[in-house]
Amino acid sequence: MARDTCKHSWTMEDVRYGFIVVEKCYHCNEERSYFAAEHTPPKEEYREGEHFWDYMGSSQSVQFNLKCGKCGEVIRLGELLGLMTCSHCTPDCDLHRISRICESQRIWVYGALTFSPDEIATEEMPQKLATLSQYFNDRVRTEGKKILVLPGWLIKDIDVCRGTVLKDVGMYQVEAEPQEA
Repeated sequence: MARDTCKHSWTMEDVRYGFIVVEKCYHCNEERSYFAAEHTPPKEEYREGEHFWDYMGSSQSVQFNLKCGKCGEVIRLGELLGLMTCSHCTPDCDLHRISRICESQRIWVYGALTFSPDEIATEEMPQKLATLSQYFNDRVRTEGKKILVLPGWLIKDIDVCRGTVLKDVGMYQVEAEPQEA
């Protein structure tokens, strides 16, 4: 099937569970985030060149790529740390403003969090976000509800944002879920 005529049917591939870890250098006050594919987030302080990195916090997350089951096209999402819901925390936040507009149309808005704002500004990112939106919308079971994935840089101040990072609840549970008979 030709790529341009394919009615894509996306599935998750290369799923990696872990944490978004936020660190801060107390020497220069620089902050950074990264994805750690571990069962517990790394919290050790360490030195890297002139930087002295301290653990600031973490949130469960999941990384994945998308693959079309019809044509085999793969959308690589390695720069994606996770997706955050908009909870309308500050009225001067652009993601909040867009979310409020979409709310009346039954559209849920998510911010795509990346390692840095520059990565979400790449040429391929609009297509990646559109594909993510399609992937989630293909799985919506509530009539009339839609999902829109937008760049995370629309969040005014991630430090005061009350949005929630989407996660796989129970992904590191020790006990197995009870099975129905």
